[in-house]
Amino acid sequence: MKKESLILCDTNICIYRTLALIDPPILPREELDKVLNLIADLTNNNFGCKVLVTDIILNELKDKEILFESVSDFCIRKLHWKRDSYKIQQLARKAEKSIDKFLDKRLIEDEILEKIKNYRINLPRINNFYLRYPEKLKELTANKIRYLKPFDMLKKIGSRPNTLPEENDRLLLCQAIEFSSLFEQDICIFSNDGDFKEFKNELLKELGITIIDSDYQLSQPDC
Repeated sequence: MKKESLILCDTNICIYRTLALIDPPILPREELDKVLNLIADLTNNNFGCKVLVTDIILNELKDKEILFESVSDFCIRKLHWKRDSYKIQQLARKAEKSIDKFLDKRLIEDEILEKIKNYRINLPRINNFYLRYPEKLKELTANKIRYLKPFDMLKKIGSRPNTLPEENDRLLLCQAIEFSSLFEQDICIFSNDGDFKEFKNELLKELGITIIDSDYQLSQPDC
């Protein structure tokens, strides 16, 4: 990890960070604390990185349905709560109230977003990148729908044409490419999503984008 890198947060990281600060504390909280501590370490004076949120992620988090699904996914996979648990609904409401503060501090300025407004031009490149790994994509899709109800399963499959990652994940990579041409700093994406994590070596080699997840091990920053 290089000093002063620009780090684009995925939706799940914003959710984890928010849930880490909700009171009363969620238990067990190991995964949440990993995210919270890693953000603190990345932004301290030693590393001096900027953790940012793009308009793509902002729009996802403003969508109550997507926000609820993200909180629900965490509770089911990590806490083993039942999908219809009332506790999930309570957490989602708390997340709605607390996440705006994080977004206000981390949201990328409009003038920068204006400079990368044509980021969708990179989408064919991103699609072609993923389509070179059909077996890995099939496995990831199977993992994502394994515990879903039939309706939710069909919805998830519908959002992954040809088992490609959801469009917003691909568009976040498109933005990262534009950022890399705009800034001298290294560009990273902070995400716990398998569509990023399982391709981190390929994405770094082919697109120059570093993928960080909550298990990322920081060492001394590269100058």
